[in-house]
Amino acid sequence: MTGPDQSFAARPHARYGWRARQLTHQSSTRENAFEHVLLGQIGAELLARGVDYDEYHSSVDKEGFDVMLEAGHIQRHTQLKVKIKGGARSEITVHTRLATRPSGCVVWLTYDPVAREFCDIRWFGSRPGEPLPDLGTKVAKHSRGNSQGVKADRPEHRVLPARRFERLADTAHLVDRLFGRLPHDPLAFLRSRLQLGHLPEASWLAEVADGDFTAIPEGLAWGEDATRFAHLVDGFRLLELLDRGDPDVFLDRQRQAQKDTGCWPGDAALLWTTLFMEARADHFGANDFTNELPHLDLLCRQLRDALIELDTNHA
Repeated sequence: MTGPDQSFAARPHARYGWRARQLTHQSSTRENAFEHVLLGQIGAELLARGVDYDEYHSSVDKEGFDVMLEAGHIQRHTQLKVKIKGGARSEITVHTRLATRPSGCVVWLTYDPVAREFCDIRWFGSRPGEPLPDLGTKVAKHSRGNSQGVKADRPEHRVLPARRFERLADTAHLVDRLFGRLPHDPLAFLRSRLQLGHLPEASWLAEVADGDFTAIPEGLAWGEDATRFAHLVDGFRLLELLDRGDPDVFLDRQRQAQKDTGCWPGDAALLWTTLFMEARADHFGANDFTNELPHLDLLCRQLRDALIELDTNHA
C-alpha cells in the first residue's frame, strides 16, 4: 500500500477532483461568478490606466454574446467561455451571430479551483474595429441525442478548436487585445505600460517606474542602466499596440533610418520600443558592435529628451 503522499503524487489531478466536481452544479451561478471575476479584473486594469469604461449584459443567449464592453469609444461584443483546470475540453461552440457584431471576440478562460483564479486566458478575435475572424464550417451538434440517439445540428453554432486561440499572458494583455492603445494621450499611455519589477527603492529607475520621467539622468548612455531602463516597458507588447510588425524587421528599419539621417526616428513610444529591442539583441548576442556605441548613446539621449518633453508639457 502506498502512503498518502505517494498516492497523491500518482494522481496529479487529485487535488482538483472534488473542487472541480463542486463547480459542475448550479451552472448558471458558476457562470455568473466567473463573469463577475473577469469583468472585475478588466475594470481594475482600465481604471489603473485612467480609462472610463462601461459594460452591458445580454439577457438572451441568441444574441451571440455575453457582455458588451465599451472603452475609449471602442465596443467589444464578447462571448465568455470557462473550463476547469484539468478538464479535457479541446473545443468550444460559438454563435454565428457574434460575427455580425462590431469587433466581436471570444475569451476562453481556464479556472483553477485550488488557487481560485484564472490560470489561462485564450483569445479569438481581431484588432479593435475589425470583424471576428472566420469561424470555419464545422457545425455544432446538440449535446443530447433524440430517441434514436442522433444528435441534431445546431445550424447557428460553429465548433472552434483550441488551436485557433491565442494564449495571453494576463488580464493586462487581454485588455490590450480588446481595446488596443488606451489611453490615447501619449504620456498617460506610456505611464500605463510601466513595469515595476525588482528595482531599488532609492533609485532614478524606481522614480521613472513610478511615472516621473524627469528623473532620467541627463548623462544616460548605453550600458547596464540603459538596459534596465529599456525593460521598464514590454517592448513586444508596445510593438503590437503600435502596429509596427515583426520585431526584427522593425529594428532593422529603425537602424537603417538612423544610418541614413543620423537620428533615430519616431516619438517617445517608438524610441522606447527601439531601445528595448536593442537591449534584447545585445542580450542574445545579435549585435556586432565595436567598442564605441555613439548611435546607441544617441538613442538614449533622444528617448530621454522625448519623455521629459512629454512630462514637461503635461505639468
